Amino acid sequence: MKPGWIFAAPFVFALAVMAQPPSPLPQNEPSPTFRVPSNLVYLPTLVLTKRGDPVYGLTAEQFLVDDDGVRQKIHVEETPEMEGLSLVVAVQCGRSAAAEFQKLRGLATMIEGIGGSAPREVAVVVYGEKPYLLSDFSASAQATRGALSRLKPCGDYHAAAIDAVHYSIHLLEQRQNRYRRAILLVGEERDHGSKSKLHEVVGELGTSNTVIYTIAFSPAKDQFLRELRYGPEGPKKSTPPQPFSVSPAPVRAAQSQVAEQPEDPEYDDHAPVFALPPQLLLVVNALRENTAARLAALSGGEYRGFVTQRGLDEALQRVANHVHNYYLLSFQPTAAEKLGQHTIRVGVSGRPDAVIQTRTSYWSGIPRP
Repeated sequence: MKPGWIFAAPFVFALAVMAQPPSPLPQNEPSPTFRVPSNLVYLPTLVLTKRGDPVYGLTAEQFLVDDDGVRQKIHVEETPEMEGLSLVVAVQCGRSAAAEFQKLRGLATMIEGIGGSAPREVAVVVYGEKPYLLSDFSASAQATRGALSRLKPCGDYHAAAIDAVHYSIHLLEQRQNRYRRAILLVGEERDHGSKSKLHEVVGELGTSNTVIYTIAFSPAKDQFLRELRYGPEGPKKSTPPQPFSVSPAPVRAAQSQVAEQPEDPEYDDHAPVFALPPQLLLVVNALRENTAARLAALSGGEYRGFVTQRGLDEALQRVANHVHNYYLLSFQPTAAEKLGQHTIRVGVSGRPDAVIQTRTSYWSGIPRP
């Protein structure tokens, strides 16, 4: 390993934009086309000392970024307006979320701490079967408090976290500013009932400059509470969720009713009619199995679990310490063109002991039927 190289946190995949003919698929499967929506790879990158303190003042020349072994010319966003923050707070309201509402009473205050003294705007989304927009972007702390005060259970079967993130990214893409963009996702570790196409979500997370911070309920505790409430066999039928009173969402959100069903629904990712490349399929399957952690990793963000009130407070404090301190790196790929997985190495010149948190790979080209 070369001196000065630090490898970034968990291996993840993102999307960049170089197109070439896809590798042939078996003859009994139709060949997909490949969508190429952008020509930049974004790397939200947090640089810490061994003690966990942020490293400030780094320049583009100090970052060492290789794409499949080819050194890249890096741009670091240095516009003063970037000190502002556009934040979507997405909170689960379905399944076992009601048992956690008591702990979330101080969430509005903690969100004010995440924003700090810099300009900020916050939108609040809740999700069960589908995402609901409780409050559009506002700089008013009172608007955020008012939205979070309306949290209530919205059904026993669904926690469509991937749909909520997909929806939140589109909300952020509509902002007419150059603020930092982040999503704070508070919910269960796994997704239940999302309908988004997972391979497209993987690609979208790769091109987005949005960082996702996920704070997850304890899976073991969630299961214990459900068994305590329903018994080991689980609920026999669903209760229609109480619809939220919300303004029309600017992207896609709707009120919904949950049809009666004998058990939790199977995960539905709207599988494409063609075979996904094996490496991309690995990413999709990982997203199913550990949704909260993978969503964070795919964006270069962070995942934290909690059981107690103290655990939640500490997780939110960690987000507050990091959300304004990451560097937004970007580069236009110059590596040999290929579709599929590209490996990224990120280091800081002269700082071999730095702890670096960012993406470590991206996916070039996302297939469509």
